[in-house]
Order: sequence, then C-alpha cells, then structure tokens
Amino acid sequence: MSNSAPGGSIAITQAGEYHPYGSAPFQAAVARAPLIIGAQPEYVALVRPGSAEELARAVKQAREQKLGILRLYNESNVGARLRGDGRTLIVDLSRMNRVLEINADHGYARVEPGVSFAGLARHIAEQKLPLLVDSGRDSAVSVTASVFDKGFGYTPYCEHTLVQCGGEYVLPDGDRLRTGMGAMADNRTWQLYKYALGPFSDGLAVQSDLMVPTQMGIWLMGTVPAFRPFAIDLEDDAALAAALELIRPLKITNALPGAVAITHRDFDASRAPEARRGAKWRLYGALYGIPAVVEMTMQAIASGFGGIKAARLFGDEQLGNDPLWREHKALMAGQVLPQPARVRGDEASLTFVGAIEGEAAHTLADAAGRVLSARRIPMLVDFTALGRSLMLTVHLPYDRRRADSVQALEASGRALVTEMAEAGHGLASESVEFSRIAPSMLGNSGLATLQGKIAAAFA
Repeated sequence: MSNSAPGGSIAITQAGEYHPYGSAPFQAAVARAPLIIGAQPEYVALVRPGSAEELARAVKQAREQKLGILRLYNESNVGARLRGDGRTLIVDLSRMNRVLEINADHGYARVEPGVSFAGLARHIAEQKLPLLVDSGRDSAVSVTASVFDKGFGYTPYCEHTLVQCGGEYVLPDGDRLRTGMGAMADNRTWQLYKYALGPFSDGLAVQSDLMVPTQMGIWLMGTVPAFRPFAIDLEDDAALAAALELIRPLKITNALPGAVAITHRDFDASRAPEARRGAKWRLYGALYGIPAVVEMTMQAIASGFGGIKAARLFGDEQLGNDPLWREHKALMAGQVLPQPARVRGDEASLTFVGAIEGEAAHTLADAAGRVLSARRIPMLVDFTALGRSLMLTVHLPYDRRRADSVQALEASGRALVTEMAEAGHGLASESVEFSRIAPSMLGNSGLATLQGKIAAAFA
C-alpha cells in the first residue's frame, strides 16, 4: 500500500485522532470496513473524534474537500453508513463512548454513539440501578446504531427506534442540531418527550446518511416484580400459523408486551448444532408485571397452546441446559450476552414485514424458502412479533474475498425483495451490505421521490 492517498494527500485538523493513508490504524479500519454493494469508496484517511466538536470539524472539512464519509460506530459494523462515494474519509465514533446521563427515576439514559449495549449494561450494574437493557444477540452493537438501523431486542422496550427520545446531530455542512425538547435552551424534558413542536426531525437519521448523531436519549425499562419466560416448540408450519393466531390478541391487548421471537431450525442449528434434532420452529416469549397477573396470563397461554396438537410448551425445568434457551431467557430478562451469539463470518440480512397472522407467516416463510432453496442456502430466518407487525429477517452468509460470493449475495437480495413484493410484503430494513442498493428497490414510488428530494436538500 502506498503512503500517498488516492488523489493526493489530505489533512483533517482539530478533529480528534487523525490517521493518514497507509498508517497502521488506517489499514486496520479499512480491513474491517463493511462491504457495500454498489459503492466503490477509495478510503483516504481515518479520523476518530472524541467529542461532538471534533466530529463536527471532521464532517465540515470532509465536505470542503469533497470527500465521502464512511461512518462507523464501534467495533460492530451495525449501523455503518456511507455518504457519497469515491475518495472517502472513515469516521470512527468509537472514542465517543460515554454514558452522559442516566436517570433511574424517569427511566432513561443519554449516550454517545460509541456506547454499546454491553457498555450501557456495565454502567447500570456499576451504579446498581434498577434498570434493564434491551439488547439484541450481539451486545457489542452500538445502542445509537441499533436505534437508527431499526434494530430490536426482546423486552417490552424491544423497538429501539420507538424508545429513542431526543438527540444531537451533525449535519453534512458541519452544523449541529438538537431535536425534540432539547432544541429549546435549558429544557428539562429532553429525554421525556420525543416530538417537541413541529415535524419529528429524528426520523431523518433513521437508516440515513443525512445526520451523524453525537448523542442520543434512550428510554430504559425498570425492573418488574415478576418475569416468566417460556418457549414453545412448533413441529410444522400449521402449528406456526395457529400459534400466531393465538399471539395476536395477546400483543394487541399488551398482555404479551415483549417481542416474541420465532426461530427456524436451520437458524438455531447454525448457532447450536444440537438444534438440528429439534422442532421446525421454536417460539420464545415472556410475561412481565404483577405476579398474580403473570400467573393468570401464563395459564391462559398454556391452555391456548394446549389446543395445538403440534405445539409443546416448555420452561426452565425442561430447557435449563439448552444454550439457546439460556440466550433468549437472558435477553428477555433485559440482560446482555457476554459475546456475539452467532459467529458465521460475513453475514448480510434483509428484514421484511407482515401482519401477526398465520397467513402472513406462511407467505413470508414460503417466499424466503423459494429463494434460499434455489440457491442452496439453509433456511437462516427468524420471525419477531413486535407491536402490530411480524418481522421476518433473512440472514445471508457470504465471503467478501470472493467476487462470485458477493455477486451471489446481491442476486439473492434482489430475488428476495422481488419475491416478497409479489407476496405483498415490503422491505423494512437492511444490513449495511444492501444500504446503497435498497433505495433502488423502492422503484419509482412516491416514497422514493420524497427521499430523493430530502437527500438533495441536505447535499
């Protein structure tokens, strides 16, 4: 590697740690930079700001030098975003990793973008606060990145974008903006009310390269008197459909407030080989609240699932040593896992949305199955039932070192979007690999036009 950046040397000053082209930190950052299909960035330098002021200077100077920006939150590539293309500055936010405020009385935290779920959980434990952390399977993911990547966990605070409240951002020209009630000087409700006066501006940061967060508020769940996790093995697709018909009224009435996870046998076996001998689907859920109410609801769930011939209800007594049960139980209890639960190398994903109903589950799984089986890919899928929606995430392993594998990844992604659209299910979110080409999958819709106009206004 030459020590001279493509297109000539650059300098980003007073913007934190600066590592020029060819330096060891720069090479390490390039090595872990995500694959982004449809983009050809030429990385020219690395900057690691330690404050909002340093981040703003880096963004401003990158624009002045007509550089693209690859944003990385921390060691995880979840939430990574590329603005522009060609000569590109890598902006690594991992040094901005402070928990700025945490309030147990009102149940919120304010964090910098490099704070991971593990880091937030560690801070809460050190302070001995009665608060839970809603993490996904990988606790190394940035809390902020998950919010703006439409991530979700498994407690009643599972929809991370929904429980975000107020933030500060750097715009493409380097200006800083506070949203929500924090837009008003000395306001005391910044992390208590999401919307403030006028349009909801934080939405412009969701799955977007328009605003780089410097800090963000997140609501946290308090501990509850009773927690009752359960798992249900579903032997076939008919049992899956019947299970969702039982789950829907429980979700609508909020009797089952947390996310309900339903994993396919292939997905489970990729993390725990012994799952290969299990049922086709496994459902995980939990109840929270007053002990008597939790017990009554649990009896109703047991009675309902008892009427499904191919369903079996389990708890700690039967599954205590099952590694996947321990994993999901911890996540539903508001704990973080000590290490990523899946280690499969490079993996992209697409998440599609349907209704919480048996028919939707059938069409989502069937469409995914057609694409995956045609490409000899295992059924690496999992459902998540949130408030009113059933999300299906399709996981796509690949090898970035092989051009044919990357081409196959793109073809699989496009085929999945086409199949799902024909079945009436749209794309809700995508991993960074598909972030550049996902907007083109919207076609010539009015939404695509609006998003284009917004992007042009920020240019």
